[in-house]
Amino acid sequence: MGGRIIGMQHRLRTIGRIRLGTYEGRPKASEFFIPTSEFEQPIRGLADVYGGDVEQWKPQGDGGRQWRLMNPDLTSLDAILPPGRDPLDQAYEKWSRGGKQARCNGETVENLNRPCVCKAQWGPRFWENPDLPKDQACKLYTRMNLWLGEVEDIGTWLLETKGANAGAELPGFVDMVAGMFGNKVAVPITIWLVPGTGREKGKVKRYTKVSASIRGMTSGQAAARIMAAAPTLAELGAGDGEDRLAIESAKSDQPDYIAMIGVAQTRDTVIELWRKAKADRDVWTTTGKQIEAAAGARVKELERIAEAWKNVVTAWAGGDMDALHRTFTDFTRGRKIEEATAEELEAFLATIQAPEPPAEQAPTVQAPAGRAAEDVVIPPDDEIEDAEIVDDPEDVPVSEARLTPLNIAIGERGITSHTGRGSTAANKEAKAAWLTEKVGRPITSTRDLTERDADKVMKILQGMPITHPAKQTKAAQQEQQQDPAARRNYMLGLFAQIGITAVEEVLRDISAITGDIVTAAAPPTPEQVQAAIDVLESADGDDGTYDAMVSAIQEARAEN
Repeated sequence: MGGRIIGMQHRLRTIGRIRLGTYEGRPKASEFFIPTSEFEQPIRGLADVYGGDVEQWKPQGDGGRQWRLMNPDLTSLDAILPPGRDPLDQAYEKWSRGGKQARCNGETVENLNRPCVCKAQWGPRFWENPDLPKDQACKLYTRMNLWLGEVEDIGTWLLETKGANAGAELPGFVDMVAGMFGNKVAVPITIWLVPGTGREKGKVKRYTKVSASIRGMTSGQAAARIMAAAPTLAELGAGDGEDRLAIESAKSDQPDYIAMIGVAQTRDTVIELWRKAKADRDVWTTTGKQIEAAAGARVKELERIAEAWKNVVTAWAGGDMDALHRTFTDFTRGRKIEEATAEELEAFLATIQAPEPPAEQAPTVQAPAGRAAEDVVIPPDDEIEDAEIVDDPEDVPVSEARLTPLNIAIGERGITSHTGRGSTAANKEAKAAWLTEKVGRPITSTRDLTERDADKVMKILQGMPITHPAKQTKAAQQEQQQDPAARRNYMLGLFAQIGITAVEEVLRDISAITGDIVTAAAPPTPEQVQAAIDVLESADGDDGTYDAMVSAIQEARAEN
């Protein structure tokens, strides 16, 4: 056998991907598997087995044209878990147009070797935080490499899902298979795309999830296989990366536990090394006290680093981690942030934190004639009545909670009344001109306002009549709750504001918002009409905001 490069991962080529959605102006979840490939022959081979239409298409982004199989009945695929390296990979990741910004295992950001950024900012279960900003936190990615036996080629097919259910179940399935068969044999399986429903904020949501099963084996046979394999299971691994190397190196003839503890990157690794050292009687007898002291000091250092890192992430404005890296490297003159000590992180934190307001100075005492200064009694602050301290809101930006009421009020007064093609730009220009006139300085959007500006603008708006024909007050809406026809007309008026007037487009978007199939033959129910109105009113006539909201709804449904 020829040579191999040591340290380089070797792999089979990727033939194609098994996709779970399409992109038609916006991401759209699919209810069936969509195999895609740069090569025509594998796709046509799958079509011969499963049926369906083979077509050329261009993925989103800068890639070239590819081939895909479209078959609405393709909800299951016979596949093979390949032998060798672990076929499943899972991580929290954040992507941008420039590529992958972060990859995290839920505890440590791998490209930073620091505690999870999202947990530091939004809590241990950050994905459930209602205040989580859109597109700021990492998302769960689960990827599984498979072979497709019907394809006349040897290579892998990548299945990728961002669903929470699949993210919890697929790793358990793959680990079970590894426990039964090890990693030296190929295991035949079947993957399924299973529909499901759930409730979110009182509404029923539809979703699909990926599931997997072993082909040709009952639960009883699987249990027997696990029991037979149990005595031969290998010792559990210590972990990945430097920590694993640190623990494994402790098996050498003359382990230097103190040195290995000094470079360990997690508390668990320190404890594992301490236990190994304690179990080694020869080592513990001679250097046990020093090892114990080194372990305690390293744990405290790691806790200090974790706390400093959390504070740095919290204080860093904007959330751009690449910019954080560059700024820290400039601050330390070339040192990477993942190599930083607690002292370096704390010193860096002091440079990015907002300065604390200076402490109030005690008033200077001028003693009356004939009396010493120390004899003059100074009243406490709560007794000083000749001055009123009031927070000045002049430079405080308007809060997010006030933006929606402001935009709705502006629309109701007919300031943004343009409809049809080009209405978005015209409405933005009209709103900016009106705000600029009323505030007395250049304003491009309501986000440029301060709290004081917002008070002034809202007071002016409340004194103006409601003239916009497509906007109604809450009272008027409540009067029409019992009139489905009026609600539909109101919804159509909101659609017209963002340039959507064709019936087919209206029905398409209601289907996208609600997750239900709505057609001319099966018109929307009052609940579906209201769901569309909720989204349209929040968009406030801005087609860009509306498209982003619909995309977010579909993405959330696909992830569930």
